[in-house]
Amino acid sequence: MQLNAFESYLHRNGLVPETIRTYTSLVAPFTTIYKDLNHFTFKQVNQALGQILKPHQSQQYKNTILCALKKYYDFLIESGQRNDHPCRTMRFKANRKRGIIHDDLFRSSELELLMEREERYAAVKERNQVVVSLLIYQGLKVKEICNLKVQHVHLDEGRVYIKESKSGVRRHLELHPKQYHLFESYINKSRKDLMKDDNDSLVIGMRGSSITRDDIRYLIETFKGLFPDRQLTPDTIRKSVVSNWLNERQFPLEQVQLMAGHRNISTTAKYRQS
Repeated sequence: MQLNAFESYLHRNGLVPETIRTYTSLVAPFTTIYKDLNHFTFKQVNQALGQILKPHQSQQYKNTILCALKKYYDFLIESGQRNDHPCRTMRFKANRKRGIIHDDLFRSSELELLMEREERYAAVKERNQVVVSLLIYQGLKVKEICNLKVQHVHLDEGRVYIKESKSGVRRHLELHPKQYHLFESYINKSRKDLMKDDNDSLVIGMRGSSITRDDIRYLIETFKGLFPDRQLTPDTIRKSVVSNWLNERQFPLEQVQLMAGHRNISTTAKYRQS
């Protein structure tokens, strides 16, 4: 019942469904393990995080858990179950970014294998190939794919437009030869077959509306059988693409910076293999 009330609180505060699902799923283990969670002090919250979090988990994941807990205590205050917030000022120290480990990345020929899987339904196959192609040819981030609109694809010019975001600059990227027919067929037929809501998003997700970040991450997880001993994620795919632009194809550093959407050339230079 408490989690249901917490979920309703998040809805009332205007959080998007994906964030609501994430926050409730992250808080659930705490409410199960720690029966007195509602009365925790700062020290107890810190100890609980230390027990649940693992060293290999990313800084982003740890911060998301902390944000979820902070929202939970906001909910307790609003609902009158406590009058103070035990962890509002809590922060994780940022880890120094480690360098690019090239042995963990994928060659272009390996990434091409992601385009070859058979699918039961033609529309789903084309949709999945569109997503994969944007990852392995343009090196897009998951959020950038989610934000793409149909009007951002210019088949006559052979380019796709990427909007500016907090983490990347706007840019026009060339389409790969394999994408021309794929995008034309998908936009004119498969996309319409998959749609349930009237919207202009380029990629339609599993529920018939705009694709979500979870949809894309799940899609890539289904390919893990190709590389059982390696970490295949949208992030490692993007890193591989940027690295391949620099080291396989020998593109100039400044060109790769523009293609990757990096704001600082020092970010791009980290991908250069000595």
